[in-house]
Amino acid sequence: MKKGQNVTIGQYNIIDESVEIGDNVEIGNFNIIEAGVKLGNNVFVGNNCEIGKEVIVEENAILQGKIRTGNTCYISKNVTLKYGVILTSNVLLEEGCFLGPNVITLGSTHQRITIHGTTVGKNTYIGANSTIAPNTKIGSDLVVGANSFVNRGLDESGIYVGTPIRKIK
Repeated sequence: MKKGQNVTIGQYNIIDESVEIGDNVEIGNFNIIEAGVKLGNNVFVGNNCEIGKEVIVEENAILQGKIRTGNTCYISKNVTLKYGVILTSNVLLEEGCFLGPNVITLGSTHQRITIHGTTVGKNTYIGANSTIAPNTKIGSDLVVGANSFVNRGLDESGIYVGTPIRKIK
C-alpha cells in the first residue's frame, strides 16, 4: 500500500496492498478496499464502505458511510456520496455531483441483461432514495428530486422528479 502524508486509517479494515492513498486521507472502520483503488488527496471514506477493484476517487471526495461500489468506477473531485449509496460497475461521477442517501445505480435490466456505464454530470444533485436505470446518462447542472426513478437520459438543465422521471422546471 502506498500512503501519502497525514493518512488516518481506522480499525478492522481490509485494504489491498496495491491501493494508493493520497495526502490527508481519512478512512474509517470496517471498510473493504479492493485491488487497484486510488484515493486522491483530502478524501474521506466513512465506516462500512466496500470499494471495488480499480476504482478511482479524486481529491476532496466524501464517501460518507456504507457506500458500495462495483469495479472500475470513477469518482471525480468534490463529489459527495451520502450514506448508503450503491454504484454498479463502470459508473462515472463527474466533478461536484452529489448523491443523496441510499441512491442506487442499477446494473442490469428486468430481463437480467447486465449493462453498466451510468454517468452523472457535473454539479448534479440526485435526491435521497432515487434509483438510476442501467447505462443512463444524466447531464450537468440539474436536480433529481428524492424518491425518483431515472429511467432515461437527462441532458437539459432543470429539476426532475417522479417515477418515472419528468421535468417540472
